[in-house]
Amino acid sequence: MATILNFDKTHSMATERKSGVLNKPGSKKLYTDLRYHGQRIVKSSGLDDTPENRQTLYEWVDRQKEKIASGTFVFAKAFPGASAKEKAFYAQLEGRDYSPEPENVLFGDYVANWKERFIGDCNSVTKKRDYEQIIEYWLVPHFGNRTFFQLTGVALKEFIQTLVFKDGKKQGQPLSGSRIRNIMIPLRTIWDDACEEHRWNLSDPFVYLKKYLPARSKKHPEVFRFDEWVRVMDQIDPYYGPIAETMIMTGMIGSEMAGLRKEDIHQDRIVIQNSIVRNFEKSDLKNEYRKRSLPITETLRRRLDAVLSRSNGDYVFTMKSGRNFDVDSFRKNPWTSAFEKAGIAYKVPYTTRHSFAAWSLTIGVDIGRLEKLMGHASKQMLYEVYGKYREGLETDAGKILDYFGKDFKRL
Repeated sequence: MATILNFDKTHSMATERKSGVLNKPGSKKLYTDLRYHGQRIVKSSGLDDTPENRQTLYEWVDRQKEKIASGTFVFAKAFPGASAKEKAFYAQLEGRDYSPEPENVLFGDYVANWKERFIGDCNSVTKKRDYEQIIEYWLVPHFGNRTFFQLTGVALKEFIQTLVFKDGKKQGQPLSGSRIRNIMIPLRTIWDDACEEHRWNLSDPFVYLKKYLPARSKKHPEVFRFDEWVRVMDQIDPYYGPIAETMIMTGMIGSEMAGLRKEDIHQDRIVIQNSIVRNFEKSDLKNEYRKRSLPITETLRRRLDAVLSRSNGDYVFTMKSGRNFDVDSFRKNPWTSAFEKAGIAYKVPYTTRHSFAAWSLTIGVDIGRLEKLMGHASKQMLYEVYGKYREGLETDAGKILDYFGKDFKRL
């Protein structure tokens, strides 16, 4: 074994170990050997076994021993290439909090732990489902083996360029701007949490990214003209007619319809306080304003009586089979079929909510009252989103008022 001293092999190894520098059988590299907090730390220096490198390591080891003796030694600084687990272990012995550097934390490793803490405690079933799908389908396959240090603005730009439909009729086509933005939401949340948790002061890659995101499409929600609505209702399965009419007369959405219990219907009003999404009932609606009270007009009462008369359980609305109302099944079957039979361009069930707002403004409902009926936090959205529809619906005003009932404006 080559050494810088002219000792025999046994003496040489003992001297090397005492000095904190050694080599291992079969390896051409030099190793450092330190004792710290009762632990033996043997690490490869990555340096070849040469006299010059040995001298360099002797000097480095002497400095570390001085730091250990004075209490200023920090394992993570001495061995920056050590694993995060080792750094955390020695940081605990040193009485310090350990924060790994971003170049040492893989996105996939962090997300696995983050999901348990964040998604496991998430109260929103919809948000939990959406985050899990985006993480597993889009984020982990692309970023899983990259460190947070590698998540630069350029890396995110390259990621956006890969966002295409993976299968189906649109396979290979770019995703829409809105869908890309939805994918970036959990990525941004994970990034922010990691930087905050580990106190990283990294440049924000999302600021750089803004100019490369597809422009937002200014698509305004659709509403029914009154005659269109009548044609669809003429063709819908009679069992589901009262359900669809309740939606357009109240502005309730499918999940609120599914979560409505009989105890929520009072003599003169409906109290919205629950919803059911993907078979999970929740009392935390989209915002605190969505918990609201809706007046029951004479016209609406007839629809409610019709559905209540055939419901045997705790919930108001049911499918024809007797099970609880499911907006997806409703959309795929009676709703879509009615449009096909009526020869009307398809509109999603959520259009009933937009129509309720636009129709209410058309017949002169006070904007402040409509704000409460819709469960909005301010009047601004009502003006900006629905106000423009009033002009096109003016000729329908009389029919809408008759349909809703004149008591709708008084209640």
